[in-house]
Amino acid sequence: MSALIGFFVLAYIIYNSVSYFVLRERYHGIRFTTKNIAYITMFTAVSVSVTIVISLTAPITVFPPIRIAFEGVMVKITGFIFGPIVGVIVGLITEVLVMLFVPSFIHPAFIISVICFGFIAGIGSSFLRVGHGNNWILMSIINVFLISFTIFIYFVIEYSSHETFLILNVTMNKNVFKWVFLSSVLSCTFIIWGIFIVMMATGKRKSLNVALPILLFATATEYLVTSVISAWGDSEFLGLSNSADDAYIVMLMSRLVQAPLKVVFNTLVLYYTYKAVSPLIKRDR
Repeated sequence: MSALIGFFVLAYIIYNSVSYFVLRERYHGIRFTTKNIAYITMFTAVSVSVTIVISLTAPITVFPPIRIAFEGVMVKITGFIFGPIVGVIVGLITEVLVMLFVPSFIHPAFIISVICFGFIAGIGSSFLRVGHGNNWILMSIINVFLISFTIFIYFVIEYSSHETFLILNVTMNKNVFKWVFLSSVLSCTFIIWGIFIVMMATGKRKSLNVALPILLFATATEYLVTSVISAWGDSEFLGLSNSADDAYIVMLMSRLVQAPLKVVFNTLVLYYTYKAVSPLIKRDR
């Protein structure tokens, strides 16, 4: 999964670079002007300083899973405002600086996760423009993503060579994991539809223009990045890889159980943060 996302990041950067030099007059991506660079620097500084201050007041944040959750807020907002390339740059710089000032467990999974936060949130900004006023299009995209991801993971589990997994010294059939995963995705789908129906019924269609793209990338980052990739780092951080249990599966299942509630919580935080910050940003095109 990390390699696949890395491929898309590289492909997007190459495509964006070619578009800038070949179709300069029609180019709509980020331009590294003095103003934009100043904004990017400011967001990076805010992300790093907030994470460091929180780590000093609440030492539990030195744990990587909690640390990247705080880092991820401003990285996602930056990506959502400025696009995928800036999201990747800010994510990488933020993670490196935080690791320098907040010594903690270092693992590639957490570095990749923060970078992916910025990239996927940047992709979400494209849907902010495409889906403006077309909320059903965005709902369709969210559902297509969840269905596609479900089918992919279902077949991975179904054709896995492991018929059983050892979790906390208890042997579980792979069908148990299958149902945990399906329950997580179905819960997330019902919650998203519930939010959509309530906001449509209360006449908050303009708010949906912003909320749905955020819901889309919050869902994508939670399942593709936090659940699938970060679980790898969690298992190493907690030392489960040295136990007899299937360490990665243990952490993946725990992440999947939390995913629906985290999607809602992240969407609320990112929505109100974006509404507060975006009017202050007048970026150059």
